[in-house]
Amino acid sequence: MPAENDKSVIFPLSVGRGLVKVEAQEKTYELDGEVLQALMIVANDLFPPRTSNPPCWARREAHTYRFTRREDIIFVYVEENPAYCGRKFHAMDSGAKYAISKDGRILRRIIDGIDDDHQVWSLETPDGGTVTVVTKPGVSPDLEDLKTPDSGILKIVTEPVDMPGVMVFEKVPGGDQPVPEGPGVILGMSMLPADAGYRREYRDGGPVSAPREPPPTPSSEQDGGTLDGGWDGG
Repeated sequence: MPAENDKSVIFPLSVGRGLVKVEAQEKTYELDGEVLQALMIVANDLFPPRTSNPPCWARREAHTYRFTRREDIIFVYVEENPAYCGRKFHAMDSGAKYAISKDGRILRRIIDGIDDDHQVWSLETPDGGTVTVVTKPGVSPDLEDLKTPDSGILKIVTEPVDMPGVMVFEKVPGGDQPVPEGPGVILGMSMLPADAGYRREYRDGGPVSAPREPPPTPSSEQDGGTLDGGWDGG
């Protein structure tokens, strides 16, 4: 299903009335059809059924799913569950979040390491307080930007920021600029555990797993003992 990528949609920063975790506690839960539809759309988009025999980390059941409904939009957050595959740590760029309309359209999709997301900033005010704002990607705001319509600030946050996974940036002198691309820094690169044997690629409208290429075979001309086989130490 194609995503509209409506950047006017801002993901909630608060859990609202609380975060309820479904556990094996012999309780009964009721889920309406529109929410179920949204969860199915997300699962099918992120983990296409056509993928045969995927590695453990690329399976639907190896992830957790969190959702919240705000009026006619259902927000779904997907995170890796490393324990399911016998791992202890999350891989970098292994999550995703979706905004799904109640009629089943993908309004916005953010896949870690692939799509740019809005940023959340906490700005210090002259009286020692703070104001939290949501900005366009790459925008480093100042208090003066609150008075400028086209400053890149999209929203002044009035709700508590307690949604899991939300990163709040703070102004640090000389330390709030984006890292430029260069040797050793590949922007947007999605990383997986080194022992996964696969990497994540985005093809045909969705992420898929692709085998990692084996490391190059050492040349038979190298003696393996020194950095330069021709150096005699003299």
